[in-house]
Amino acid sequence: MSTSPVLLVSVPAVHLSGIELPGSLFPWRCLRDAVLPPDLRLALLLVMQAAEAQQTGIRFVARPEIFTHGAARDWLNAETGGAEDHLALTDGNTLRLIPGLRNHMFFFPRGMNSREGALHRLVRLVPEAFASLASQVNGTLTFRLGSRWIRPPLLPLGFAVTPVGEPAQYTPFVWLPGNHGYAGVLSAKEAMEGVPLPKPPHFVPLTLAALSDHPFVVDLAKQVREVVLDPAKGPLLIGLPALDRDDAATKDQVEAVLEAFSRTGIALPRRSSWSVRFVAGMPDPAALAGARLTLHANVPFWHFGRDVLDAVELVLTGSGSLSGPASLLSTWLGRQVPVRRIRPQLGLMPVTTGQVP
Repeated sequence: MSTSPVLLVSVPAVHLSGIELPGSLFPWRCLRDAVLPPDLRLALLLVMQAAEAQQTGIRFVARPEIFTHGAARDWLNAETGGAEDHLALTDGNTLRLIPGLRNHMFFFPRGMNSREGALHRLVRLVPEAFASLASQVNGTLTFRLGSRWIRPPLLPLGFAVTPVGEPAQYTPFVWLPGNHGYAGVLSAKEAMEGVPLPKPPHFVPLTLAALSDHPFVVDLAKQVREVVLDPAKGPLLIGLPALDRDDAATKDQVEAVLEAFSRTGIALPRRSSWSVRFVAGMPDPAALAGARLTLHANVPFWHFGRDVLDAVELVLTGSGSLSGPASLLSTWLGRQVPVRRIRPQLGLMPVTTGQVP
């Protein structure tokens, strides 16, 4: 990403409002202990690890848009030793660039519908800003500008080891049509941490964007039905999606999944089952060794480390174009990733080792 000894990094200003900063340039420690959205914190951790591996220094810059020319720009050049690269972490609302530098973009709330929508609105408003990007980190943004198709160069970054977070919490699958609020009445005994898995599971992490992919949700609902009726086909772990609100609880995440299932028209068994489990958080990587991992194209692969992605049977799926996500993930892993294209009414396409259009 950076060929100079210092990489400038900026984050959305809204996340700096409650932080006391020493100035326009500030160190990592100012963000390290701050209260930040989980996806932003994970993105920052990834950037810091990548910079350390490349022996690149990091300086965080507040309000990068003021350093365009004149005394302010001269000051920035002097303070950073002539930094040549700037990485803008964006939530989709703004993209603050520094003219004259190589600007890179990292859209971190991947898979969140409201943020994805904000990003595409921003592209329509200022396409020239995105057209000038030197790279997009872990992104697959493509858009049309006049008669040209613009696709900022892909730059895959990933963890070597999956970051350790809070212990995963599991709840059983229960289907009560017309009363999806079952999660609100689950007793504490029914929500458990570290529940042993009888064998390597099939893990399907979700995002809100994945739940908006109707053919994908139909297929997932069919898999749920099969496993509930025949527990020997499990366990099936359904990773709960992050929601775009601060007060969201596990029951709200479960609600989002069940509501998506209800729209499929698939008749699900009215019973409780531990063979299908909802999981909040990242399962223990050791428990995923030898597992099947189905990644929808709108699930950020970089939430997983290579320790997990190299130890599972990985398939990339979805009903949209998979070529961009497959290229990005394959480039980072250094091997082709199998893809499974889901087509409406036609079911699943065969698994292939190449990319699909």
